[in-house]
Amino acid sequence: MRGGGRAAEGGATDREPDKMTSPLAAKFDPELPLRVAAFRSWRSIKTPVMVWLWYLNLLYAVGLFHLDRPEAFWAVMSWLAVGPLIAVVIVRQRGLTRLSGLIHLPWLVFTVWLGMRLFTGSAGAPLSPAQGAFYFYWLHLTFWSTLICVAFDIVDVIRWLAGERYVLGTPAAAARGASKLARQTA
Repeated sequence: MRGGGRAAEGGATDREPDKMTSPLAAKFDPELPLRVAAFRSWRSIKTPVMVWLWYLNLLYAVGLFHLDRPEAFWAVMSWLAVGPLIAVVIVRQRGLTRLSGLIHLPWLVFTVWLGMRLFTGSAGAPLSPAQGAFYFYWLHLTFWSTLICVAFDIVDVIRWLAGERYVLGTPAAAARGASKLARQTA
């Protein structure tokens, strides 16, 4: 971890977990079993981010009902490709870090291809609502939502490269206000 001991606004540092309001952060132990550390890291994701992640998963799950169409098939394939990648990141980092943004690399390829399908003729005839309004608007929602997600992921990876390497749910993350279960007291 970087920035050991750096104090955030108003108090606790990553070396003072006793000043955290979260019992999970206060009892942080770097020797925790991986499954416990990963679960704590997952639970510490802030509520708006958690809602966004569930939204994206539900959005991609819609593709399961349209697997006979190439766009939905590749949406589902790129969605399923994320699972093994997140597992690797969690194991290597012992939880979620800003490096977790790399897990959406399959979405980057899919998003470029889908954009070409929706807006140009370079990857086949452009799609239109005449081919099914729900499907067409679902593809647009998937495209724009994924584009936003990938933009956030790029920022996260840049921040990780710049030194923000704490694991969510740890005192270091708490000292920076990065996770809801590890907030400082006022």
